[in-house]
Parts: sequence; C-alpha cells; structure tokens
Amino acid sequence: MSPSAIAIVRVQAFPGQAAALGDHLNAWLRQVRQQPGCQSGELQVLAVDRWQVLICWASQAELEAHLCGPSAQQWLGQLSYGNLALGLEFDSRSAD
Repeated sequence: MSPSAIAIVRVQAFPGQAAALGDHLNAWLRQVRQQPGCQSGELQVLAVDRWQVLICWASQAELEAHLCGPSAQQWLGQLSYGNLALGLEFDSRSAD
C-alpha cells in the first residue's frame, strides 16, 4: 500500500550532544514504527550533527493522531529538556 502522508523531521544536535541525539532518534523511530498507520520510518544522517527522519503514514489522519498523541509530545519535550536538539524542522506532505 502506498503512503498517503509523509512526515519529514530534520534535527540539529545541541553542541556536544550529537551521539546522544542519534541514540534518541533511533529509539523514538522504533516506537513510531509501531504506531497505527505508520508504514515505514527511516533515519538519515545529513551531517555529523544533523539528521533527517522520513516517516510514511497510511493517511493524513493517522499522522495527525500521532502528532497529537502523548508519545510525540513526550519526544518533543525530551529534546528540549535534555538539551539534545539545537533546532528542529518539521514538514509534512501528501504523497498523492
């Protein structure tokens, strides 16, 4: 089945936190792959301290449900609380 929505997250590590952020993103992605509607998820290294996560969803509604859910909110909180991320960019688009 082809995805209906694609989420793209780019994250820049806080200075000195590149390895910790990479570990955090990998753990988070394993959880996201188990969410209803998630068809696939891939972590790409863009630079030593910058990553991109691509997640394909079966529908826009399932992507939005994930974004509003507790796991996504907890993940965002951990990024800022733990000083892991210096910056985060998010984009979503229809795959149609």
